[in-house]
Amino acid sequence: MQSLPPEMSPALVRVCHLYEKLDKTSTELLKSVYSDDVVFRDPLHEVQGLEALNQYFSGLYTNVSSIDFVFHHPLGPTRPEPAATSHEAQDTWESAEQGLAWLSWTMTYRHARLNGGSDIVVEGASRLEFRHGKVCRHRDFFDAGELLYEQVPLLGKVIRLLKRRMD
Repeated sequence: MQSLPPEMSPALVRVCHLYEKLDKTSTELLKSVYSDDVVFRDPLHEVQGLEALNQYFSGLYTNVSSIDFVFHHPLGPTRPEPAATSHEAQDTWESAEQGLAWLSWTMTYRHARLNGGSDIVVEGASRLEFRHGKVCRHRDFFDAGELLYEQVPLLGKVIRLLKRRMD
């Protein structure tokens, strides 16, 4: 588990910890971070609702043999100023966190049918909206070619050739 900045919001810490342990056997953990009415969008899909998100991640992780996230440059969300220092007050602040947060990340994963089963590294960022301490909107930004299309043997060669010609 990576060391996260001490000033990082507790809600954002929970998101990072979730993704550090998420795999095909643990998608039920999504409910600890996401609201029931969550809207999740990435360059490949958009899903609405916690059940649909769980199914989406279960499908994504089916053939992934390993996945690892390293998080960088967290921003937000906001929380009310503490009125006391008790554990009860801390729990109240965490569930009251609201607003927008940004998180950049590096994902390293392995898939048996992509890149010859070797590591694939993708840089990306997530825009997260919190309501009552849970993510209600999540949008990921990353290069879909880098994640998937360039990793398919024949298609990958064509995409890499096109990228070189555009440079």
